[in-house]
Amino acid sequence: MKKIRNLLVLSCVLLGLSGCSDWLTIQPETQITEEDMFKTQGGFYDALTGCYVLMRNNYSPDGVMVLGATEYMANLWYTNVQSGTSYEYVIHNYRADLVDKTLSQLFLNQYEIIANTNNLLEHIDAQDNVLSSGERDLYKGEVLGLRAFIHFDLIRLWGPMPTQVNENYLYLPYALTVQLENHPYSNYRNYMTQLCADLDSAELLLQRVDPAVAGNAYQSTYGSYRKNRMNYYAVLGLQARVHLWLGEREEALRYARLVRDAVNESGSKVFSLGTQSDLNRYDRVLYSSEQLFGVSLEEFADNLVADGNTPSFSQTTARLTDLFPSRDIRSQLWYAARGDNRSPNKYGNMASYDTETPAPNFSVPLIRLSEMYLIIAECADLTEANTAYTEFLAARGLETTELTEANREGILQLEYLKEFYGEGQMFYVYKRLGTVTMRWSERANGVDDYVLPLPSRELSTTEN
Repeated sequence: MKKIRNLLVLSCVLLGLSGCSDWLTIQPETQITEEDMFKTQGGFYDALTGCYVLMRNNYSPDGVMVLGATEYMANLWYTNVQSGTSYEYVIHNYRADLVDKTLSQLFLNQYEIIANTNNLLEHIDAQDNVLSSGERDLYKGEVLGLRAFIHFDLIRLWGPMPTQVNENYLYLPYALTVQLENHPYSNYRNYMTQLCADLDSAELLLQRVDPAVAGNAYQSTYGSYRKNRMNYYAVLGLQARVHLWLGEREEALRYARLVRDAVNESGSKVFSLGTQSDLNRYDRVLYSSEQLFGVSLEEFADNLVADGNTPSFSQTTARLTDLFPSRDIRSQLWYAARGDNRSPNKYGNMASYDTETPAPNFSVPLIRLSEMYLIIAECADLTEANTAYTEFLAARGLETTELTEANREGILQLEYLKEFYGEGQMFYVYKRLGTVTMRWSERANGVDDYVLPLPSRELSTTEN
């Protein structure tokens, strides 16, 4: 049986089984032993916060999962030379030296986060009255949802195309414990069954205690930071995303509706589609209105994405003009022309030196309300689909385009591209739909492009 060898074992050694738990701390000077950390509620809080801090490695604006590798793999950045690491991503040469090293580090970082969640879950279950019942359910619900989120991104990269699953193949481990022993790989069915079980448990726990849910009496110390935590609505949104991936359209539709229709105690909507007024307040990622879940930022390599002068992340003005109608408010999320190209401006005002138009919240969105609207438009009957799509287009400053059974997939695929450009999502859309030719690509795409090979250092000598 194929098993994770070096990467996950190394993560367990460094994170879960060492004598010092500095991997959980926010500041190096606060290093304490793991035994002492979990003697207080504050220790559990810090441990959970540490899981989110680790996510910044891959989910910062300049990270592999946002503007970096996954967007190159979706052919979204312009490359004018047929060589170099960027071009290797575009042609999906995953064995190129620097590509393999980067993806190996991504693989390790993701399982490192999972090792942290598993360690925390073990301590939550073992604690004796350190946490109140509300705190226990809140923390456990968050951690289960977070574990599912990271596992899902792993299977979306290294797992099969949803329409071409080999039921006997062992794709990846679904890691449930912190251990030195190798974690066995799972087939797709077992992997996704465990992922859905984590989400179902998280949903039940958070529905009862998450302060983000109207009517819940329990109040956590998180206050207004729930949008940067795996909250109840983030779990519902992730449920919609996962069930759509599995082809379970009715379940995807049900969860997307739950998010769209969620209300506060006053009866107002919990979330609303972002509009021009949000952009006028410099909220370019629509945090205030749309974000279900995201990664909070304190700092990142802002020279890569902040001033529009970085050739690494750019697209030609001609292509973008063709993609975005002039009235589309999303066309404003690009820096002015740098030569014949433009660079993304979604995260530019999160830069350390932008003091004139700073973002109201420094957060990278990972699940947004607009995705729920597009899921409804994709999965509902045409009457409901067109109602949702019309509302979505109006928020983006556009007139109605009628969906039909003949044009729905093509129109919505293009809408995903426009809506989530620079958020690391389009590669998964292409993979889920089995798109043969990505936009602006000159080559056909297939399984070898959409299914990443395991990192070289992780390959087992035992055949599957």
